[in-house]
Amino acid sequence: MKKPPLSPRCPWLLLAEEKEQKNHTRVFFNVFDNKFYNFKLPELAGRKCIGTSFGWLLSVGIDFQMNLFHPLSKHQLSLPLHPYVWERYRNFELFPLDYGDIFLYKCVLSRNPWNSITHEYDRDCIIMVIYTNFKTLAFTRPGYKAWIDIKCDSQCFYDITLYKGKFYAVNNHGNVFVCHIDGDMAFTECITFCKEPEDYIQKYLVESSGDLLLVSRIREGPLEADEFMNDDFEDDIEDVNIHEDESEEEQEQDQEQVREVGQEIIYEIPYMTTGFKILKLESSSKVKSKNEYDWVNVDNLGDQALFVGDTSMSLSASSFNGCKANCIYFTDDNVDCYLNCLNGGGYDMGVFSMENGTMKQHYKGKSLSSFAPPVWYI
Repeated sequence: MKKPPLSPRCPWLLLAEEKEQKNHTRVFFNVFDNKFYNFKLPELAGRKCIGTSFGWLLSVGIDFQMNLFHPLSKHQLSLPLHPYVWERYRNFELFPLDYGDIFLYKCVLSRNPWNSITHEYDRDCIIMVIYTNFKTLAFTRPGYKAWIDIKCDSQCFYDITLYKGKFYAVNNHGNVFVCHIDGDMAFTECITFCKEPEDYIQKYLVESSGDLLLVSRIREGPLEADEFMNDDFEDDIEDVNIHEDESEEEQEQDQEQVREVGQEIIYEIPYMTTGFKILKLESSSKVKSKNEYDWVNVDNLGDQALFVGDTSMSLSASSFNGCKANCIYFTDDNVDCYLNCLNGGGYDMGVFSMENGTMKQHYKGKSLSSFAPPVWYI
């Protein structure tokens, strides 16, 4: 097996941890050349991983200890305890903690936390996360003992990214905020409202060729529909035979897709990505020394390929053999639905063509997990 460079030049997939894997081996997959890389990584055994950048992963275990870990160099940086744990302990002391309580969604670094010249961790590195079940923002730095909440009138953030030296975040409405950090103080400023993408569509912020893109991901499936079905509507349809126009064969096929486990409904095919829409942020005018912005539709990415999921990036497709230009590579990051999926997350992955709207698989095997499905390693 060919030895890889110290950091991947292109995104790899860190596949889900398999129960039968021995010696704590984790498998990385290069979606461009279909090559696998095996690494013995006991540091990641039984831990949920979230992609970041610069070759680092954010990992958290059932003990809720959080670490930044570089799988290729084996550098590891301990981070403050998951902030939500304190509230969980205080309010639910009699209940054990489990992976369902790990409310960590995104992690972005302002720079590489390891200084290769001084061989020390860089205290100027900012580590920002979306965390808690309210999906709020917080940050810390190497050596800090706690997380610092970022003041904001909004919550339910879907994504964060670093753009032109500042952190930007997008919430469920598509409103974009810039984060201002001064020492240990931080607050957000809403710079633009975006009413077009619906609240329930997953949103990403990606820097691409000097532009800030808002990528909206459209999913369809029973879980996506059930999220917005209120109690009154459910009562209305209780006495309706929703299968009266279906054949017995079709009814049997529908029932095969759904299983009841206790009080919960578990889906075999829970959701599926059906398309993407991209908007570009443009400065329209300058009023009282403050920029105003507009959103412009993007129908073609040119030579760029986007990668979205637990972490996001853009790269020039022509620089990598096998990379498809004008396409979006995506992983399954529908974290809130994993527990309602028969084998967890990892179903909804592929490559979307902006040119013709078609979908293809980038990893043809199965790699499923209820707490840590495949993530991008960048």
